[in-house]
Amino acid sequence: MALFRKKAPLSRTEILETPQYGWIWKPLVALVVIYLLICIVLGIWWSWTPAPTDPKQAVENQRGFPQSVDTDGPQSQPAMASGEALLATNIGILDTLLNKPGGYLNNDVMPPGLWLDNMPNWEVGVTQQVRDAVTSLGGSLGVGEAPLSQAEESLAGDLDSWRWPASEKLLRAARNNLGEAFNALENASGPGAATQDAGATASQPAALDADALSEWLGRVEQRLQAQTRQLAANVGQSPSGAQQSESNPWFRIDNVFFEARGTTWALMQLMQAARIDYADAIESSGVGDSFDQLIAELEASQAQLWSPVILNGSGFGFFANHSLMMANYTVRSAQLVARIRGQL
Repeated sequence: MALFRKKAPLSRTEILETPQYGWIWKPLVALVVIYLLICIVLGIWWSWTPAPTDPKQAVENQRGFPQSVDTDGPQSQPAMASGEALLATNIGILDTLLNKPGGYLNNDVMPPGLWLDNMPNWEVGVTQQVRDAVTSLGGSLGVGEAPLSQAEESLAGDLDSWRWPASEKLLRAARNNLGEAFNALENASGPGAATQDAGATASQPAALDADALSEWLGRVEQRLQAQTRQLAANVGQSPSGAQQSESNPWFRIDNVFFEARGTTWALMQLMQAARIDYADAIESSGVGDSFDQLIAELEASQAQLWSPVILNGSGFGFFANHSLMMANYTVRSAQLVARIRGQL
């Protein structure tokens, strides 16, 4: 019967034209498909913006306080010295960069980090603000000057290098240096640091003054103005709304948007910390309301982004314009910073 008839052997020509690869190609294809699916899922997960840290909670974390809350009554905790909130907040931000899902992605050379651009650009905005904040603290605090200088040097290094030294090593070194400065400030201002004689207060760290805040806010204002210009260039407009000849190419629109989003994410926490550390200078200058409004603008810039892609619609069209919406927050924040600096 034909059912049991042996197949004729293939000729040499047929073998060359129809090679038999056997069974190995099927599992290889399956592994590639599974790998790509895993990379897609990880890429989506790694692109989520991490939650910010409250400055007071950051100080408690750095001090090593227990996280549980005593329901029988308020816990007595030592008051924060000027500079502790900013130091702890910068430490918390660096911890977030290193420990968030996927870790630090800006220097990745393997998928899925290699394929991602939103989170790496977000990290660029964050690290720039940490650099500026640490630089401002270096000339303000009376203790921990050596660790702060070392942290500033580490943050000034190549933060998109994957080896010799890796960016993670620089960020971790800066984080440890800031921790040393925090401990030095804590020891200098803690119980037993001062005696009862008149000259004892000279060893205490001085309060951060308005000049140091104004100098730092000057850099913040410049960064926000630069972000506003880049966001406006995404749609070919100047910050005033006039048309301009140069605009960002379509494949860089999301890069600019997420760098600005990282900038405002970091500034939101740093301004909350500055509201604590510079409380005396802020209240004496009468800029408390403006400072609170600045923090509110930065918080509003972190609203949930529901679109899977960054859109630059026009007018009252069907599509949103994410770049101009973010530019509204950055330009208002820059204006508030300028107003605060003018009154300090």
